[in-house]
Amino acid sequence: MALLIRAKDMLKRITGVSTPWFGVSWNPPTSDRDAVRKFLAFLEDRRALFNPLPAEVEDDVISSIHMIRAECTTAVGALSEKAPGVAHVRAIGAACRRFLDEPYPTFDDIMERRRDPYFDRDESHGRLRRGTHPAGFFTALGELRAFVGIQIAMLSSLYEIDIHGDLVRILPPLMDE
Repeated sequence: MALLIRAKDMLKRITGVSTPWFGVSWNPPTSDRDAVRKFLAFLEDRRALFNPLPAEVEDDVISSIHMIRAECTTAVGALSEKAPGVAHVRAIGAACRRFLDEPYPTFDDIMERRRDPYFDRDESHGRLRRGTHPAGFFTALGELRAFVGIQIAMLSSLYEIDIHGDLVRILPPLMDE
């Protein structure tokens, strides 16, 4: 059995055959696990998913979310059609699209009853766009992070891939038995 596995591993590494008269080469397909590992490694560098909230700048977050959506499309294309991870990668892309397309919550009912200077302050220092309520922006971002964290945990479990770095912050907590 070990000999068979080694032979399969060797076949994956062969990228061409040459003779004195001609040669043929190809790029072997990546495995689904490799595609998911590459996708998760990309997410490990997306600060919008884990940066402390006071450090977030709305335009930078939006740019990062666009990059995550693009990488979701790439990952879905790299995965086989029936790969179990496709649904989770698509779900991350859909969550990013929702964050970008839907207006942030406004909390109008709360704002009318509770006048808090924190919510009424002018964000003129460039972190948030004019007119963006901090509560709405950070609530939408927190919702995105929580949902993406669940999908990452599912991908990690399905493909037995460890999550590293700051991305661990958005994973769901371990359940105590």
